[in-house]
Amino acid sequence: MVRMVSHVALVCAAVMSTPVMAQEQAPGAADADGDIIVTARKREERAVDVPIAVTAVSGAALEKRGAANLADFLQEAPGVGIYDGGSALGTKITIRGISTSLGANENGYYLDDLPFTGVTVPLSPDVRAWDLDRVEILRGPQGTLFGEGSMGGTVRILTRGADLDQWEAKGLGMVSDTRGGGTNAGAKGAFNAPIVPGVLAVRVAGTHERYQGWVDNSSTGATNVNDQTYDTFRARLRFDPVDRLSITGSYWWSKSDFPAGGSSARDDDQQTRGTVPYSKSRMELYGATARYDLGGAELFYSYTHSDFGVPQSGMSSIGSIETNIDIALDAHELRLASTGDGPLKWTVGAYARDSQRNDTVKFPARGIDNDAQINSRARALFGEATYTLPGVPVDLTAGLRYFEDRLRGFEANSGVVTDQPGDTYKSWNPRFSVAWHPVENTTIYASAAKGFRSGQLQPTVPLILGPIYGVELPAALSQDSIWTYEVGAKAELWERRLSVEAAVFYSDWKDVAVRIPIPGTSFNGLVNSNGTHTKGAELSLVAQPVQGLTLSAGGAYVDAEYTDPVAGTAIVKGSAVDDVAKFTANASIDYAAAITDTVQAFGRVGWQHSSPRRNSSYAAFLPGDTIDRVDARIGVDFAQLTIALFADNLTDENGATSFRQVQQIGPTSFDITSNRLRPRTLGVEASFRFGAPAR
Repeated sequence: MVRMVSHVALVCAAVMSTPVMAQEQAPGAADADGDIIVTARKREERAVDVPIAVTAVSGAALEKRGAANLADFLQEAPGVGIYDGGSALGTKITIRGISTSLGANENGYYLDDLPFTGVTVPLSPDVRAWDLDRVEILRGPQGTLFGEGSMGGTVRILTRGADLDQWEAKGLGMVSDTRGGGTNAGAKGAFNAPIVPGVLAVRVAGTHERYQGWVDNSSTGATNVNDQTYDTFRARLRFDPVDRLSITGSYWWSKSDFPAGGSSARDDDQQTRGTVPYSKSRMELYGATARYDLGGAELFYSYTHSDFGVPQSGMSSIGSIETNIDIALDAHELRLASTGDGPLKWTVGAYARDSQRNDTVKFPARGIDNDAQINSRARALFGEATYTLPGVPVDLTAGLRYFEDRLRGFEANSGVVTDQPGDTYKSWNPRFSVAWHPVENTTIYASAAKGFRSGQLQPTVPLILGPIYGVELPAALSQDSIWTYEVGAKAELWERRLSVEAAVFYSDWKDVAVRIPIPGTSFNGLVNSNGTHTKGAELSLVAQPVQGLTLSAGGAYVDAEYTDPVAGTAIVKGSAVDDVAKFTANASIDYAAAITDTVQAFGRVGWQHSSPRRNSSYAAFLPGDTIDRVDARIGVDFAQLTIALFADNLTDENGATSFRQVQQIGPTSFDITSNRLRPRTLGVEASFRFGAPAR
């Protein structure tokens, strides 16, 4: 079976069918002066000074608003689209019209210092929004500093580190009820201990969440079948043996379980009549970092190992199907960055990554017994420098990354092994920007940046079948690349009571990989298209007109289209790029008021909007729906205890968040399904904290 197939439902289908959020200015994301501090260029800077469209939100702010995962808040960054599939394959993230289901990740996804990649299928493992330091969303190609896959942008999830001086304990309990579903519950905790104050400390955090299903199965009569369970554990150890040296060890473990499918359903809220997979995921990550202050520069080294697996199984009408994805990755990065306040600021470094992806597909009824392995060996050198012109508030930035990736593998079909010699991909990836600071807390910038991805190997089955049925396929696909040109501005006005960020951009994405059906068979091959063009505009506003009140609004227009038709597919010139919403918008109201010196009441209402998403690769697939999600929350914050009532998806939006997949399940019978939001969920949450103040 083809290696590109990433879950049981797709296997069955193939066989059977032919500004910075100023309102989030918690101390964890801000310095003593209230400035939002980010590391978008791998050194600490004020967000308002960085010539990149960046949104940063603190972990404390995420906990205060009750965010459970990335899908709860990430779309509030202009130009970003996301939905949670409620399955082991995690979330789907698009940034500025860059979206695909083939190849390595098209948008960067960092877990602390680890760039995660699905190698041949984009993957973004679910991250529970608990005990994080902050999340940064960098829009636009970030290939120079963040490497392969950061073509639309990069999402960075940065966890809380161990505090050398403060004891801290915090916990949270949650109970909720979903309309048409059942009772949900969760518990979370974190603990920080300075073992040797100022020298050695440890921090641990863990979560357990169980969400009952709400989708029914009319074929079996079962109700609320799509239960979801999430468990996580993290530990970080910090050791500062001398003043200039800091060493950190990290361990991250997570497991999720989906015994009867994800969040996909038909328009009548019934589960698909096709194969519904049992799936689960597990991730284990460990590593170490070291930072040494050289005086005017910081030397940094990181090593990370991760292992991510997704086993799935299900029963089709003709027999059982089992698949498994396993990705192991080792990454090293060494860099040196300036830390002074002089006119020249710079970063140089080297990066090495070795990864191996193993896939298995077993479908005895169709004689499919496939094992595949892909090995990737990537190396990179990079550097970037910013120079402030003397006597003029203008910064000039230039950067360059050289990347090389050796890709090879093999497939075994019913024991017959076929070697795939693969290819070597090389890329030079520059970035240029000019930033003008006409007044304090204002930046106007223009930039041009390149992003890139390696190519991928052609699965052996379509490679053999293609010529028989008149379809010529390459043994390995070309790498793809993108150039994005952007003009933007960001400012903090009216004594920093109003934050504004805006940008317009144009992207030229070359050689995007697409699927091409092989006539007369149930298989697809892979080819490079000519690419896509995207033009867009983004705007976000955050105002604090009076003490305790924060108003925010934002939105984006993203017009992403294929530039030319692709023979043998449904793609024509002007077809929409898969899974991209042309319009997204959001707005929220946050208010907090002191009741006494130690008691505060708070409330929040938030709205997220996206226009329908489409899929142009398959003529039978149908568009999704316009989605409007409203969440609300009220509560009371005591000195060490917070109690909150919440309503997620208050208006009970149940439209198709993604395109509708059309699957033939019989000679004249079709199933039409799409991903859905969890129905209206009402609940109560209580949390406590002792020791260090809330960040």
